[in-house]
Amino acid sequence: MVPGMRILVIGGSSFVGRHFVQSALDRGHELTLFNRGQTDPDAFPTAEHVTGDRNGDLSELAGRSWDATVDVCAYVPAQVRRLLESLGDRAGHFTFISTISVYGQVDVESGFDETAPLLKPSYDDELTMDKYGELKVGCENVARELAGDRLLIIRPGYVFGPHDPTHRFTYWVERIAEGRSPMAGPEAATPLQGVDGRDLGAFTASQVEQGTVDVFHVTAPEPVLTFAEWFTTIASALDVPLPEVRWIGAKDGLPLAVPQDWWPKMRAGLSKARGAGFTWRPVEDTIRDTYDWVTKARADGNYDPRPGVGLTPDQERELIG
Repeated sequence: MVPGMRILVIGGSSFVGRHFVQSALDRGHELTLFNRGQTDPDAFPTAEHVTGDRNGDLSELAGRSWDATVDVCAYVPAQVRRLLESLGDRAGHFTFISTISVYGQVDVESGFDETAPLLKPSYDDELTMDKYGELKVGCENVARELAGDRLLIIRPGYVFGPHDPTHRFTYWVERIAEGRSPMAGPEAATPLQGVDGRDLGAFTASQVEQGTVDVFHVTAPEPVLTFAEWFTTIASALDVPLPEVRWIGAKDGLPLAVPQDWWPKMRAGLSKARGAGFTWRPVEDTIRDTYDWVTKARADGNYDPRPGVGLTPDQERELIG
């Protein structure tokens, strides 16, 4: 392990960034978090907190240098360009957190690797979800242009676990724990890969330490579980009966359910990351920890599910018919 690296994190207080920061602190590194200070500003009291908006003034970072920079919250290429042109070599080794969504049509049923064709890049200045993958390709291209010989690209699938603000996986954990029957689900055979944010953070931290210059899929598990298998595992992990499931297909309001033409993208090959040391905890641990976290957060009044994610009981009844 490289002791006491100075690491700048762009973001770092919410979910993916949060888990990276915790892992890096646990490994003895010195962290500087640059963000707007709006999400849990009291987290990580041992880290340095610099308040600023990456879309505006970066002057608070002027005249300083770091051994490594990790960008967890760039969604349009201009954000990456502004940051890297401002920092230059002072950024040190640069990690860009990308996404599995950068891929175009996958021509294998399972196990595609990091060389699969990417979507055509977009260089728009505003994030629109219909161009999410294309914009991330554009971000990768800018990062490669400006930090190519010191660039690590991490491509996660869906991210699960404690502190998840998206309410996607959390919805299913809470819905099954609720026990109300019947329950709407997509097609039973729909594949679902998703990495625990803590495992993503740990692997990323290990690669930053090594100064790795490469591209990795970071998702789990392999082999992939279907929705039917996830539902059974969630019920078992929480020690509750599985509600009767009505399999209605990939309808709006069913989180993480993708249409069949997306199924191959939910079977990313992990051999490269595994060869570099990536491991993941049992999915049962992720399920239980997610439920424990969200239950406590709700009791404390600290959980505000993202609007439009998941179904209300009335919406579910209407979909089931």
